[in-house]
Amino acid sequence: MAQFTFTNNTYAGEALAGFMASTLLEADSVKRGLLTVINDVKSRKVILDVDDDVVLQDPSGIFTDQGTAASQNESYLDPVVYEFMKQEQWDKLIQSWEAQSLKPGSFADYEGVVDLSDFMVQRYLSKIQIANERLYWLGKSSTKEASFTAPFAGLLPTIAAASGVYKVNLSKPGTSLAATAIDANGIVTVADTSTLADGDVVSISAVTGTSKDITNSAAGIPIQGQSYFIQIASATTFKLVRNYNEVNTRKPAVFSGNSTAATVSYINLSNVLKVLGSVYAQLDPADRAQEDFNLQVPFHVGYAYAQAQANKATNVLNAFTDPKKMDYLGVPLQLMNHWQANTILGARSSNLFLGVDLLGDASELSTVYLKPYTNDDVVRIKARMKAAVNFKFANEIFYLGA
Repeated sequence: MAQFTFTNNTYAGEALAGFMASTLLEADSVKRGLLTVINDVKSRKVILDVDDDVVLQDPSGIFTDQGTAASQNESYLDPVVYEFMKQEQWDKLIQSWEAQSLKPGSFADYEGVVDLSDFMVQRYLSKIQIANERLYWLGKSSTKEASFTAPFAGLLPTIAAASGVYKVNLSKPGTSLAATAIDANGIVTVADTSTLADGDVVSISAVTGTSKDITNSAAGIPIQGQSYFIQIASATTFKLVRNYNEVNTRKPAVFSGNSTAATVSYINLSNVLKVLGSVYAQLDPADRAQEDFNLQVPFHVGYAYAQAQANKATNVLNAFTDPKKMDYLGVPLQLMNHWQANTILGARSSNLFLGVDLLGDASELSTVYLKPYTNDDVVRIKARMKAAVNFKFANEIFYLGA
């Protein structure tokens, strides 16, 4: 039976007004219109497209077909069903400073506090929405909240693996370094750290060795494919401080094992203008000109770009205090809260699809107090959702990744 547990409980007989919790970044891809939402997806939905070439011919009194074949293709939205379920027994509240907020009567020890109940429901809603945001973009394997069994690849991994997508890799001079060692404390050795700075985010690939991130479990996960905030330790070393996917929990990274080689890729202040210039030059002009085209970048890239704008400003009084416009040569930059580090995606929102049964499902929790029905003094909270993601035209997507 799930019960409240208390640490450092300094019950002093007086309840403070309100409850506190650590901050969370908002999940807002849908609000900003970065995806095309398709409602009422209870089973497979088929997305059709048809295309053909145009041939300009010689004039002729007799109709002559241009001789091309119109092609029709299908892509799919296959919804995955998953749920959130939480049961809580409230009677331990009597041991805490919330006790004075309980109603009179011993049975009221199980009924909880209204303010706490409302706070928890809103907290769960925020976390569910963030978990969905991660799931849509990163897929189940990179969403620690997802424990259901059905596969869910996510948009970014699906795009990265698709043929036809215009892909660029960061593993080149100026955006990557060769690591010669990663020890069990997360200290990475490279030839030179002068292009890096405290707070940069690096992505690890091409790992040779046994290094694992054991932040969330003793078994750990390979550091291959993971990204970390860093701190510079010396002219040739830096420390992996926190996994980028732990941005909401702020857990310090913990490691086991050692590695003798890896590639460290990054977008930071030293190279962000060059990276964005290269990206801009490689965008398809036809796609770039569309009103719903966006360049989507993780927050750390946006910060680096804002800092670079301030550094480049000349004779500007408020260069370091005024907010910076997030576009590059007229192309909007969308800063993504819950995303893959060191990744830039160029796509139209009309080419990226999110299928849901009802968009509001992620904002609705069913809460039931069981005592009137089963005489169990517990509260159950439940949410049920369906989701599927896909894209349509691979050749109209730009993808830069580590």
